[in-house]
Amino acid sequence: MILENLKMAVESIKTNRMRSFLTMLGIIIGIMSVIIILSAGTGAKNSMLAYAEEIGATTINLMTTGHADVGDYFTDEDLTALGELPGVAAVTPLVNSYGNFEYSRNSNFGYIYGCAPGFRAIQGVQMVSGRFFNEDEYNAERPVIVIDEPTAIRFFGSADVAGLEIDVTSYTRDHPISTKARIVGVCKNPNANVFYEGMNTTSYMPCSLVNRLFYEGDMTIGDVYLKVADPAEKETIAATALSLVEARHNARGRDAYTLYDMQSQVDEINQMIGMIQTFVAAVAAISLLVGGIGVMNIMLVSVSERTREIGIRKSLGARTGVILQQFLTEAAILSLCGGLIGLGLGYLGSFGICSLIGVEPAFDLGTILMTMAFSAGVGIFFGIYPARKAAKLSPIEALRHT
Repeated sequence: MILENLKMAVESIKTNRMRSFLTMLGIIIGIMSVIIILSAGTGAKNSMLAYAEEIGATTINLMTTGHADVGDYFTDEDLTALGELPGVAAVTPLVNSYGNFEYSRNSNFGYIYGCAPGFRAIQGVQMVSGRFFNEDEYNAERPVIVIDEPTAIRFFGSADVAGLEIDVTSYTRDHPISTKARIVGVCKNPNANVFYEGMNTTSYMPCSLVNRLFYEGDMTIGDVYLKVADPAEKETIAATALSLVEARHNARGRDAYTLYDMQSQVDEINQMIGMIQTFVAAVAAISLLVGGIGVMNIMLVSVSERTREIGIRKSLGARTGVILQQFLTEAAILSLCGGLIGLGLGYLGSFGICSLIGVEPAFDLGTILMTMAFSAGVGIFFGIYPARKAAKLSPIEALRHT
């Protein structure tokens, strides 16, 4: 009996191909949207977690707080003392600035990170061409710069631009300060995995130069990054580093410094992405309900068109449950076919979307199975009313229908 119902349902769908496709369209769009949103969002979260595990596991960020005085900023002597702590593999200061980058008629706003050569290893800066600036350039405060790949391609049409110069204008002070900087290398945009690639320039310059030029010599180093050799000793070294700078600046009890854990930032971003994912997926799921209503509508039309057929079957002994199963099977097949098409399009679409945001799509078998079950469930749920209506038809009344 089940096989017979399947054959009859498939035959009915094939008879009205266009109508069946339009009925499935809402379910196709809904399933496709949910698959793309979940796979892209999960892929982005996985990418950030991988970055946190790679960088955050060995990185300590020691920074000043809002309670810090001018004398609490980090000095070169602080950096030397921190670098001599047992277990510390590298130390780099960080001074943040922002401004405009110009070459010929091209310009772009972005960020200027003043740091030391060790910043590349600590933060995992990936070079595309050229190199990061070296210790000699850092100590001599030479006007050299590393820019990101999207900016290099936008300005020069190529990522191989070492030796060329660009104009850098900082707006950190109440007046713009400009300098020419020679490009020594091009790196990957570090913000590519959080959807900002190409929007703003990211650049790296010697901290000493940034401090002298853009902050006019004022001591402004409020961030220091330390790389530990053994991740297991990270917390111990972090506590020792905090105690050291508090002692050097007589800042005990003043809450002038704090330790910032990169993992907490990743957790916050993951939570935000998860909320956005859930909201957008819920909106996309509304199209499944719309598709379900379409299934119910077309099944009601089908019942109306096949009233005489139903009457003949019942007069020949077909029970109410058999008629009910027939129409429920047809509704479930419509929804399941729509779900399979949506799944295929969602799978292909995920790779397209994820390639734009620079992440690998992540597909969860449980989520896919749940989505397909929900798709079939929508068809069955919205097919119940038309199926019951067909099953309850009186054979005599049905045979009178023309």
